[in-house]
Amino acid sequence: MIEDHNLSMTEGNYRDLEVPSYSMLSSISKQGLDVVGGVKQSFNLKFGSLVDCMCFEPERVDELFTRGSNAKPPTQNVRVICDAILNVINKPSTIPQRSGDFVRKSPKKVVTLSSYSAQIVAAAKALKVYTSYNDQRIITTVVKAGSDYFKDKIESFGKTLIKNEMWEHAAITANTLITHKFTAKYFAKGLKDVQIFYQYKFDTKVNGRRVKGMLDCLVVNHKQNLILPIDLKTGESPCKDFPMLYTMHRYYIQGALYREALKTIVDNDFELSGYTVKEFEFVYISKLNPGRPMRFVVSEDMHQLALNGFTDRHGVEYQGVYELIDLYYYSKENDNADYTQEQMDSQGVMIMNSNVITGKNETNI
Repeated sequence: MIEDHNLSMTEGNYRDLEVPSYSMLSSISKQGLDVVGGVKQSFNLKFGSLVDCMCFEPERVDELFTRGSNAKPPTQNVRVICDAILNVINKPSTIPQRSGDFVRKSPKKVVTLSSYSAQIVAAAKALKVYTSYNDQRIITTVVKAGSDYFKDKIESFGKTLIKNEMWEHAAITANTLITHKFTAKYFAKGLKDVQIFYQYKFDTKVNGRRVKGMLDCLVVNHKQNLILPIDLKTGESPCKDFPMLYTMHRYYIQGALYREALKTIVDNDFELSGYTVKEFEFVYISKLNPGRPMRFVVSEDMHQLALNGFTDRHGVEYQGVYELIDLYYYSKENDNADYTQEQMDSQGVMIMNSNVITGKNETNI
């Protein structure tokens, strides 16, 4: 059944799989093959990641995130002194190294900036700041202005530090999604003949090539034999701009990749025979109005364009999922090649015509 294909591994191990994902294919689309060999795939932006966690894995919020204080940021001099001390504390020898999803764990012992008086003075002298101050004045100045900053940093070892204002906004956004009439059904418990999976990880093939992905939400209706893939997006743009964001942020790659991957899973599992993978759905909520989520369904014709590539109304060309997967494997099979076959054949020559200046026929080099 569908749950058998949900990878039972930590998020860290999932991300270590050297298989193309949406984020990698999106990077290739924007930046070309340079990203394949050397750029590590990044996590989602802080706000979106926190909202995702609050919605889909609330039990892990305290493990992955730390809520910062409302303190005013310290001056640069205070900050560099604090960071110098933190770099000493934050050594592998004193704090456990990464295991699974976490880089380090916060020290159990309560550590305050005032307990590092000697280090404050030493750091100030090494960095050549507060040169006209005596030792006691340096300590007083740094402890007064930097204690909250230092505390936030200490408590966030191995976690993502979230500003208090952002945390409040994320909590409102998550609560809206969980309770709003348009989206509450995706968080319902105990529905008859319906399974809902969160952070559904898969490792399968698309167009004969191995890919991976992690869906925010997967709804399986066993009565109607329907599978609905859903991804949550947050942003600062109003909801009416989401179609623009769909291409600009390469969300089209994600929707098409994930839906095709699910089709492969269904086609190769006899227990899922007769099930249909529905059109991909994005749930978007804007920071401008966190109480008003909207659902955007990718039509079949748009799905096909996303797979095969398309040109928008401004003449900008977007590579399709199939081409991007092939580019990834071309690079890996040719020792992380920085050039496409076309660029190799032209001996690195690109014709600078008017389309390059006007933005039409956008080319990644």
